[in-house]
Amino acid sequence: MRYLAVALFAAFLPLSLAAQDAATVVPKGESGPLRVGVADLPPYAIDAGEGAWLGMGVDIWRLVAEREGWAYELISAGPDELEAGSVDLLLPVVASPTLEARVDLSLPFHVATMGVAAERESRLLSVMRGFLSWRFLQLVVSLSALLLAIGALIWVVERRRNQDEFNPGILKGLGDGFWWAGVTLTTIGYGDKSPKTLLGRLVAMLWMLTGLAVSAALTATVVTLAQPGRSGSLPERFAGETVSVVADTPTARFLDSAGVSTAPRPDMDGILNALESGDVTRAAAPAPVLRHAISERGAVDYGVSTTTLHPLMIAVALAEGSDLREPVNRALLEVLSTEAGWDVLQRYDQIEK
Repeated sequence: MRYLAVALFAAFLPLSLAAQDAATVVPKGESGPLRVGVADLPPYAIDAGEGAWLGMGVDIWRLVAEREGWAYELISAGPDELEAGSVDLLLPVVASPTLEARVDLSLPFHVATMGVAAERESRLLSVMRGFLSWRFLQLVVSLSALLLAIGALIWVVERRRNQDEFNPGILKGLGDGFWWAGVTLTTIGYGDKSPKTLLGRLVAMLWMLTGLAVSAALTATVVTLAQPGRSGSLPERFAGETVSVVADTPTARFLDSAGVSTAPRPDMDGILNALESGDVTRAAAPAPVLRHAISERGAVDYGVSTTTLHPLMIAVALAEGSDLREPVNRALLEVLSTEAGWDVLQRYDQIEK
């Protein structure tokens, strides 16, 4: 038995050592720690001075390095330093086809959608603005036309054999039909008017079934209109407004391509200055970046609405063909599936939300 154990140990030892070597990746051999380049991009990476870094991306990296047992040093750097070999990897970066052509990219550890900053207004004023909008007027006109059409149909069917409830006169009869269509749509059904003919009852049944779908669509539309900042296409959403953006950024290019009037500024301070001075009524940028900038500025009179538009993937960049890519991807997946990883994402993503 002893010899069998020794034989099995000898057989599996090379495989175990090979697996250990494959799982332990140090890009510079074992001569030193990983050189981690960090690019200043709040709230993902914030330069705290004297070589100290904070932020969502930095905290996620610390969890990755701790999980893998990697020693590392943080160095202020950019894509050029990564390509030159001055650093082994770089974070955070906004994934794009242009950047991917220069370096390798990890799986994204966060996805940021576009945020829109504007002066805060009361909930009541926001709802009233939605109900006074052109889209709400279109909704009222469309619904009225539908009720009139259904009312006219039931009046034509019922006016001869049910004159007590559907007046044979055109104006009064159409009014009776309009009223019946409205109360039937809302399922109130006062009972003051009801079809008596077989064809009239068939029309009523079809209208009641159709009314369920119409009521659901109407409710959803009204709720959307009560949040005017999040409704409509981009040109409609920013109709008559100019939006301040950081020049030559993905957000600026996205809004320009959508036909939105933009006012480019050199940096985040510039777009917030334009907002506070009244030069523009809205500012747009990735939502976490915009929320952090407003929080740091202490601009409590301004809020950020998060949209589902223009998602940007925040990732780690590595040198082309780097042996670190697979271990980093695997570690990111593991970290992001843990409570600690989610705590980091939520802590930064919820700031001033």
